[in-house]
Amino acid sequence: MDVELDLTTPQDPSERYRRLPEQPACGPRELVVTLRHPARGLVTLSLWGDPEIIPQPSNGSHYAVLETSAEELQGLASRLMSRWQVFVDHQPEAPPNRPLDELPFQRLADLSRRPAAEVLSHVSDLAEEGWYLLDTLLTGHAPELRALRERLLGVLARRDLRIRFESDVDLPWPMLALDPTLDPTLDPTDVIADTGVDPFDSFLGHRHQLEALSRTYPTNYWYVARNPRPVASINVDEELVAVALAADVHKLLDDRTELSERFFGTDLLADLRQPVLAEDLMYFYCHGRYTRQGDQTWQEIRLSDPLPIDARHVDRFRKPHTEHNARDGTVSLFHPMVLLNACFAGAPATTGHTGIATALIRHGATGVLAPHIKMPQVFGAEFALRFLTRYVVDGLPAGQAVLETVRWFAAEYRNPLALTYSLVCGLDSRLAAARPEGPTPR
Repeated sequence: MDVELDLTTPQDPSERYRRLPEQPACGPRELVVTLRHPARGLVTLSLWGDPEIIPQPSNGSHYAVLETSAEELQGLASRLMSRWQVFVDHQPEAPPNRPLDELPFQRLADLSRRPAAEVLSHVSDLAEEGWYLLDTLLTGHAPELRALRERLLGVLARRDLRIRFESDVDLPWPMLALDPTLDPTLDPTDVIADTGVDPFDSFLGHRHQLEALSRTYPTNYWYVARNPRPVASINVDEELVAVALAADVHKLLDDRTELSERFFGTDLLADLRQPVLAEDLMYFYCHGRYTRQGDQTWQEIRLSDPLPIDARHVDRFRKPHTEHNARDGTVSLFHPMVLLNACFAGAPATTGHTGIATALIRHGATGVLAPHIKMPQVFGAEFALRFLTRYVVDGLPAGQAVLETVRWFAAEYRNPLALTYSLVCGLDSRLAAARPEGPTPR
């Protein structure tokens, strides 16, 4: 009589991941915006995407040479981020005979109880600054540029598109905005009631799912996790453990994932040195800064120990194992979604240096989400909790989770700071659904 035998493999040589021969199902990019800046050359802009949204001309393509230089665009990007930092550091004057309300936008994540005129005036100013950068980028007299400007602004005025910005010029895309078209004679508290325009809705990051694409080689494979539970790590500075909601973030990850913790940069670098670092999600909650040496400036993050970690560390420790460098037949895995919740971690890198987010993508991360500015600790923890709830608990793709998080903060807390988080790649990154524990089938 035939007897069915349960066959199991004592080892899983793929480390519970499998590589697909072709791209898995993912949503289309309705719009792709490409900025190219060859060495000592002019910046060129081209568009393509869904033909129903951006039909291609019958005699060519949507392409133009910009009349604004890369240096000017980078300067305007730095200025825009500095304006957002002014918002964070806002200090209102104390009313007569009342105590000073010290730095409310740093202390509070929920600004819905602040005076509406105070918040809306700042958000309107930030929207105008974001429009100024976008308007300058597209300003010019050449017929091709004027036609492309009209086409691009028309598409961006839509809602809920999935957009990729592939650019040699680092710009904070979610913080750019359409023309707010606000009547300056209106009182800010009457903006929504009288004009139907909410300044939050002007920002590209509030209207669409966005990802920036860094310059790196294309990945040859798409990985799918086969873990019973998602594997995650939390990389944290012990000084920040006591911040409000930081414990809630830890509990969420501990409840929903197979969680490991790192408190020291030495432990992180030791794991980065290993060929297999099979984590589906890496969460960082630590300090970030710019470091200057001579005329060079670069980004660093730091956990609990004084060891600074920069893009060169990532490159140095992962380079031998990266897909294009690994020896044939070796298992070399590193493809997490990374939430890099550290000041300046998503900001454009300085000339001649690679940003930390770009380095992680270069060596296999599926996406990196990080802020462009110095982020208040309270808001950083609140943002992480909201985003990870949608990404880990609700199972949304990262692009949709970011958009819903931005809109939640705008609607409920009237706080625009979620717009300072930019997604590098990762629009379709998502955690695989947990599957029942059991032997791996042969």
